[in-house]
Amino acid sequence: MSEPDRSPFPPRSSSRAYNPPTRSSYPGSPNFEPPSYLYPGHPFALDGIALRAGALGAVAAGSIAVAWQLRASYWQLPMFAAALAVFHFFEFWTTARFNTRKAEVKSFLLTSNGAAWNTAHASAFAEALLEAVFFPQLKMHRLPTLLGVLFMVVGQLARSYAMAHAGTNFTHLVALNHEQGHVLVTDGIYAWLRHPSYFGFFWWGIGTQLMLGNPLCGLAYCAVLWRFFSCRIEAEERLLVGFFGDEYVRYKQRTRTWIPFIG
Repeated sequence: MSEPDRSPFPPRSSSRAYNPPTRSSYPGSPNFEPPSYLYPGHPFALDGIALRAGALGAVAAGSIAVAWQLRASYWQLPMFAAALAVFHFFEFWTTARFNTRKAEVKSFLLTSNGAAWNTAHASAFAEALLEAVFFPQLKMHRLPTLLGVLFMVVGQLARSYAMAHAGTNFTHLVALNHEQGHVLVTDGIYAWLRHPSYFGFFWWGIGTQLMLGNPLCGLAYCAVLWRFFSCRIEAEERLLVGFFGDEYVRYKQRTRTWIPFIG
């Protein structure tokens, strides 16, 4: 018996004519019309994505350059600006790469975290600048600076890797309904950490204040971040038990969050 014809094209003897796909439907072709949601003012607007990515890149590059110039003095403040730019860029890029359908303009998290987020970072900048001018001795301790940088690097890597590994199962907002295709991720970094993206966010935030040598904002960040994640994890885990039942209960029993005093 002969092998069946598996060619994607119809046989030459076919009476039905073969019509190749028209290039008018391809981006860049004269008749191509992009979907309306890519236009300015829409959630997936290309101009909004480009503007934010470009601005974050400029802030990161400029801040690193300034930090290099200040390397013999207080380089931590411009490095804080660079770390913020990198954080926001990777929030979008990781979503776009591994959870493409949810990669909106707001995935940069520049404004969607609310006024508290912006107030916290403005306060951190203000404290760092004022103390550097009036109490420079507070900024001269090497150990907190190095520990802060370590926390920031570990936190950023943990959060970005958790988002990438979870893929389409990750959302910036707590999912109130069990979406189709949503599965419980328990391998990779999730085998060791429960809520690794929260772990990363928590220790990254604490690390920024250690690096800056900010005693006041350091304490405030600890209190606010702990309160936020304590409430969020408690609420999210009630939903996850409803979604996955005993499977999530068993997963919770064998993992930890590694955020102090939270499971």
